[in-house]
Amino acid sequence: MDNLKIIKDLEKSMPKTEAIIGYGSGIYKQKGYSEEEKPDKDVIIIVDDFKDFLIEDYQLNPEHFSNDFDKNILYKKKEKANFYSNLGCLKFYHDNIHFKAMIISKDALEKDLQTWKYFGMAGRLTKPILYQNIPEDLENKIIKNRERILTTAFLLNIKDELSKEEIYNTISNITYMYDFRTILPAEKKTKSSDIVNGAFDFFDRTYGSLELIKNQDNIIINPHPVNMIEDLPEKLKEDLEKFKDKNITQEELEKISKVINNYFRKTNFINSIRLALSSSTTLGKKETIKHGLSKVKKHFQK
Repeated sequence: MDNLKIIKDLEKSMPKTEAIIGYGSGIYKQKGYSEEEKPDKDVIIIVDDFKDFLIEDYQLNPEHFSNDFDKNILYKKKEKANFYSNLGCLKFYHDNIHFKAMIISKDALEKDLQTWKYFGMAGRLTKPILYQNIPEDLENKIIKNRERILTTAFLLNIKDELSKEEIYNTISNITYMYDFRTILPAEKKTKSSDIVNGAFDFFDRTYGSLELIKNQDNIIINPHPVNMIEDLPEKLKEDLEKFKDKNITQEELEKISKVINNYFRKTNFINSIRLALSSSTTLGKKETIKHGLSKVKKHFQK
């Protein structure tokens, strides 16, 4: 069945959503999966109010929730709401298709797209995604997010010339840089390149037409876009501000790349742990552990 139709059918079965976006190996085929394997359909379900959506979904679709899910957390006060109190994970079957759904409020997602403070969700939206009929303001922020990640990918690369594969692999890899799962045997070391190999057309269609891409005989010219630093999210912009008006020397390019690496080391490592912990709130601790162990098992089987 067509993945857009699968997403649309899922949407009809749930409380009102702002949008549902498909991503991952169940939406775009990735290298390393056999024809017999059927990866989960990963979706991001964007909602107006996180807790209100979960309360209604629990009443409408209790099978979406694991046996050890504590429904009482849905009725606690919404005081001191932060990013992770507006984000959770559910795993369930719908029409015999297994879904892993990240639920997030539209406000929390838009803030992550604008600031990269947590980056986990903003990072997912730089890679292959599938959606239809989402709010125009949200789509514009997703497009802006892609432009920023392309700028960042060029600044990470010191080389003057790159292949398409190299720049697309850099974009794909940024979300995995220093993710704690890459330290543990839970993610393949080739995950980012597998994503590009399986969805090269998506990367070409999405990034190949952006203004920064200058293609000469299938070679991408790196513009080393220090003039675009001003357009990056606030904290990364602050870290790179001192390079904005400097001459582009090899030494300066190496320093810029190091600053960006340090930024994602601090951002991705701690927030990948926080994301896993926040998922256990809605998924249930037992199901979270089970999911983690299954990824480790798959890692050793391949």
